[in-house]
Amino acid sequence: MKDAKLSKITKVIKALSDESRIRIVNLLKTKNEICVCELTEIINLSQPTISSHLKKLHEAEIVDFRKEGLWVNYYLNKEMDIEIEALVNLISKYIEEDPVIKQDLLKISSLDRFAICKK
Repeated sequence: MKDAKLSKITKVIKALSDESRIRIVNLLKTKNEICVCELTEIINLSQPTISSHLKKLHEAEIVDFRKEGLWVNYYLNKEMDIEIEALVNLISKYIEEDPVIKQDLLKISSLDRFAICKK
């Protein structure tokens, strides 16, 4: 029988083993809520691909979501284990000077959700 903590951390590490998913988590640390269309614009991946990444992050209990009209807003899970949160913070700290991450943060600060989602 697998240890519950071992199983959980394995799921989290697998969820964070993709560059795009790390970028998504980092963006969610910066902006409290982001919709799929915003992530699509910033990361430059298709909507189904972004949704697939978000599903894996949700299954690992890293992100959660809430519906607001036509939008599904994603955010970091407020009930994330403190150890998992520490891991997420460590990763974000490690990559904060990466040029791709800096570009992501520039993009998110200037996005207009209403203009993007009408495309």
